Amino acid sequence: MRILLAQNSLYYPAHGGGDKSNRLLVEALAARGHVCRVVARIGVFGEAEHTHYLETLAARGVTPQSAADGVVVFQRAGVQVHVVTNANLRAHFAAQAEAFAPDVILASTDDPAQLLLEVALRHATARAVYLARATLALPFGPDCAFPSQAKTERIRACDAVVGVSQYVADYMHQYAAIDAVHVPISLLEPEEPEPVELAPEKSEPDDRPLLGRFDNEFVTFVNPCAVKGIAIFLALADAFPLTSFAAVPTWGTNQQDRAALAARPNVHLLAPVDDIDLLLARTRVLLVPSLWAEARSRIILEALLRGVPVMAANVGGIPEAMMGVPYLLPVRPIEKYAMRLDEQMVPVAEVPAQDI
Repeated sequence: MRILLAQNSLYYPAHGGGDKSNRLLVEALAARGHVCRVVARIGVFGEAEHTHYLETLAARGVTPQSAADGVVVFQRAGVQVHVVTNANLRAHFAAQAEAFAPDVILASTDDPAQLLLEVALRHATARAVYLARATLALPFGPDCAFPSQAKTERIRACDAVVGVSQYVADYMHQYAAIDAVHVPISLLEPEEPEPVELAPEKSEPDDRPLLGRFDNEFVTFVNPCAVKGIAIFLALADAFPLTSFAAVPTWGTNQQDRAALAARPNVHLLAPVDDIDLLLARTRVLLVPSLWAEARSRIILEALLRGVPVMAANVGGIPEAMMGVPYLLPVRPIEKYAMRLDEQMVPVAEVPAQDI
């Protein structure tokens, strides 16, 4: 088949769970002989950002096929990738949908405004398949930030709808009468040879490295922001001043979050990494204290597969990711959002007080 992914967010490099999962899905489809193409974007459009993106690719050994007219085109893992850096994303996607003549167009909740889904639904021959990765970004039900009947109808118009977890599939059926199928579409990275210092213990040659250690440096929290439970993380850092905590800012972390983290002397800010092993090798306990209904957090499985214990909130699809492993912790989830976005384009949540 000819498969086109519509991604109104980062594709490569990207550290967000949904972005990374979409990339791994398309690369896996390409490895099975399908002809795959992606249209994605960088975070902020502009000439300077275009130049910076080219430098980012060069640092990872990627040589673009072209980088003209505000669009960078390159090949990765058998997939042709078009990243819009300083052009009209919707127009470029429409042009690629016409030129590529896909059999299937994949769209997802990484396009909450449905700018690309609307184009996909108008395609003359391609089937539109919708990947639901976050109930926050769906336009219906109690988990969503911005309800919309028109956007709900667009999802209903898709040829198929897939939920990353049973929680998401059930949510779509319950609150929109959409028959979504549960498919575990959050694939893990293909295994690569690990540096010796990161993999001293292996039971089988192809096992992932066992990185958990009682003396690892940090209690770690990825993507510190309101919806991910930064209030809990900050309270724990205050309660355990002699414990070293690490925060890894990604797509949701705003300037207010950064200021709160910087005010704690026992909190260390770490840069996101392409290789999750580099982070988990420094992690004693991973915290996933989400206050929104996670679909199915991929970092939980990434940590557990490497022997790093996880303490996670008992919300949404997180229990599915934990697969019966302790520890699931009770939290008071977010129930309401303001009708606005912060500077990171994340809905502003009304966070209930937590029983730390």
